[in-house]
Amino acid sequence: MKKILAILLITLSIGQTYGQTDKNNNPVFNSISTQEKSYGDLMLISNYYTLEHNIDNKLSSVFISEEPTLDQIEKASVNLPSDFFILTKDSKIIALINLQNDPEKVFITQEMRTGKQATFPSKLAGDITENRADEIIKEKYDPNAIIENGYLKFNEKEFKIISNQAIEEGVWTLIKKEKLDKKKPSDIMLPSKEEIKTYIIAETKEGGQLDFFTEIKGNESDGVQIKTGLFTTKESVALYRWGRACFEIGVNTVEDAYQIFEEFKGSSLSDKNQEYIKMGFYKEWER
Repeated sequence: MKKILAILLITLSIGQTYGQTDKNNNPVFNSISTQEKSYGDLMLISNYYTLEHNIDNKLSSVFISEEPTLDQIEKASVNLPSDFFILTKDSKIIALINLQNDPEKVFITQEMRTGKQATFPSKLAGDITENRADEIIKEKYDPNAIIENGYLKFNEKEFKIISNQAIEEGVWTLIKKEKLDKKKPSDIMLPSKEEIKTYIIAETKEGGQLDFFTEIKGNESDGVQIKTGLFTTKESVALYRWGRACFEIGVNTVEDAYQIFEEFKGSSLSDKNQEYIKMGFYKEWER
């Protein structure tokens, strides 16, 4: 499993547009998995590059500002890549497909077995993806923003939304036309969420690589200095390290990390402990 997880991290860093970390294990462009859909023995995994924890994150390659303006958010929303897809067969990766929106709408593919990359024009009509529009509403960047009749009204402008269905259909049309579904898969395995969870729980047990807790037993409340002006407890540091490890291993969201820890402990997390895991997941002490 360790080998599989290491390969996953390498895979998701290829090209700096496809994943969570670069070769030095630093965030490049944080993303979340949004959907898995089977087509016979194939699976297409949909992923979304978020604005949150990217444009406001100093560790992200697309950092703009810790408090970006509406104009900056608008520009990022339209120009930055939004959706990318992983095509697999029997959990082995065949190809990566990324939708670029700037300077023109194109699909960029990479065959994982050969490393071959190619660019194809996109016929998708619209200004902003559905996932990006939904995030703008969810995060309340603009309290007056609304989605209405297929348009996002944001920052006193209107943007035609490219639906998830249209994007998925465009990706699948490309897959069939370029016969990516007929390509031999690589040897790179993509572990399932269940496999990742099982690995993390096993390694969090006493003596495991993610056991940051046994060594501080009995001294959890001892104070430590993290950096100039920042003090906390040894338990908080352990939770931070555990949350950070979850991100690096490939846990999809911080909420998933909470659920894994609660399953491991057999009890609910306190709000305070959730906060330390969250800070680790997003490496907030390292910004």
